Amino acid sequence: MNLLEQWLSYPAAPDRVLSTIGIEIHWLILQYVLGLPLLIAVALLAYKKSGDSRWERMARTMTKALGLVFAVGAASGTASEFGLVVVWPNVLEAAGRYLFFPLYLEIFAFLTEIVFIYLLVFGWGKLSTNAKIAVAFLAMFGAWFSGAMITSVNSYMVAPTGIVPAYDPFSGWKYDQGYPKVLLVVPREIVGVLDVGKLQSLGMEVVGDTGQGVAVKMPSRIVARLAAEAWGGVRVRDSVLKLVVKPEAVGAVGDLLVKDVVDRILLLTVQTVGYTTVTFQSPVYPGTLLHSIGAGLTVTAFTVLGAYSLLLLRSRDEKSREYYLLGLKFGAIASLLTVFLQGAVFGHVMGEEIAKYNPEKLAAMEGTSSSILSISRLLGLEKLMAFIAYGSFDARLPGYDGIPVDYCTLLGAPRVTDCRPPLVVHYLYYAKVGLSVLLGLYALLLVLLLYRRANLPGYLLWLGALSPVLAQLVSFLGWAVREIGRKPWTVYGVMTVDVAHTANPADPLAYVIVALLFLGALAGLVYASWKVLYEPSVKG
Repeated sequence: MNLLEQWLSYPAAPDRVLSTIGIEIHWLILQYVLGLPLLIAVALLAYKKSGDSRWERMARTMTKALGLVFAVGAASGTASEFGLVVVWPNVLEAAGRYLFFPLYLEIFAFLTEIVFIYLLVFGWGKLSTNAKIAVAFLAMFGAWFSGAMITSVNSYMVAPTGIVPAYDPFSGWKYDQGYPKVLLVVPREIVGVLDVGKLQSLGMEVVGDTGQGVAVKMPSRIVARLAAEAWGGVRVRDSVLKLVVKPEAVGAVGDLLVKDVVDRILLLTVQTVGYTTVTFQSPVYPGTLLHSIGAGLTVTAFTVLGAYSLLLLRSRDEKSREYYLLGLKFGAIASLLTVFLQGAVFGHVMGEEIAKYNPEKLAAMEGTSSSILSISRLLGLEKLMAFIAYGSFDARLPGYDGIPVDYCTLLGAPRVTDCRPPLVVHYLYYAKVGLSVLLGLYALLLVLLLYRRANLPGYLLWLGALSPVLAQLVSFLGWAVREIGRKPWTVYGVMTVDVAHTANPADPLAYVIVALLFLGALAGLVYASWKVLYEPSVKG
């Protein structure tokens, strides 16, 4: 199988490539906004306890770095958000109409970040140590608060609240029963014109009466079809709905737009679930939040480790070397703790959630297809991975080849030729896991050598200087697996990428120019960090 060809075969390929560049560059930067405030607070606490001025110097350097990355991160984030609005207008319209609350709160989280990060940066000389510690924790609160809001919406896109997956780890796929299904609340006036018997024959399950409507589990292929018709301007008489509307009601509702019908259903569903909490009830939200913050902490910790490794390699001044060695030890311990938590705890929680609520993605991640060379099969890990994912050796990993190519479409709509996630995520996922293990082993070795006060060979320091790049690569691969593995869905079980994207895409040359602007901003940040942080540090 040609993996690149499969990935490009999904709709809106140029839009997806541009979004990947913009969002990944923003993600690369904002991880430091998630991680630096906590490390600054810890360094300040160490300074308060020991009185060792090297800790304060370290905290001051990290604060300068925080000011730099936040400025560029705010700019890249604004550009990314504008990009999402114009490239994916339909999904943003739906998010604004039905799921606005976390995005609205994110504005206040952003304001909190601005106030306390810049108070820390520009008020450094005016604040006491206790005040700096308090401000650092408040800056961390603002950054994590922002992350909590954004990841709730992204979690909803990965597994909407009320999704019922199509896989049971003991009995297999359930596509023949109409799964995956989405829990919706249909208003009474709409239920009154529908032939419930026909809908049940298509796989719809009636859950119960909610007062204002009827809760149903609706097959996602019907939901996706209705979403495509809603944003395609289709009327009921030309819709798949006509097949399930009572014959005597077709005359009364035939001229209605499908979007009006879908709007009533989604509004009542969100109101019933709770408009302020619906995204936070996504079943993959806890793992997503932990894993995202964990990524920020891990990347930041390895960057501190890498920076002080490089300074040790370049410096010949003994007094400065003592300071750099303290910074290296701090970075090494933080790296070991965060990489362990990220892999063994946070990653495991998220992996279990994906296994249960997005089994098609797990099938692609594990490469359970006979058409590719599967690393997990080659290493004999399939039983072990099934146990890790489902907690039982009797469980089975979902087989990729058992996923119907058309499980997300109904009568040819939405226009997706392959509903299975791209198998390239298998190699991205195992590259990520392999590099994570190597980074963890390196951090463990470094901590052991530092505590035994052994001389560090030069190649270990060079590896340390390289480790931030590897940590960023691991994080990039993790986010790529999450976003690419969701295809062809934009909102799993609800909206596919061909429905979500703009109907008027730009010329590829325009996309290249925009991508270069994002890359230019990243190059500017690297240059500024070199001039503002690295060169003054080398000079002492």
